[in-house]
Amino acid sequence: MTDRECGRCGAALSSDAIALYRKLVCREARTYLCLDCLAEALSVERSKLDELIDYYHRTGICCLFEKYEP
Repeated sequence: MTDRECGRCGAALSSDAIALYRKLVCREARTYLCLDCLAEALSVERSKLDELIDYYHRTGICCLFEKYEP
């Protein structure tokens, strides 16, 4: 967790939530949404965002996400 909060609901944000917000919405963002609020704003299921985070971790193709090492 980070010391940042969701701009909509006030929930604590994980570094993955911040990274995904920057990847999908605005790379220069200074305020963010938690994964639940982001899913609602994008009209997608939360599970799809979790899958996308896992994809970026596994592949290492985005510098915003640390690559998982087996």
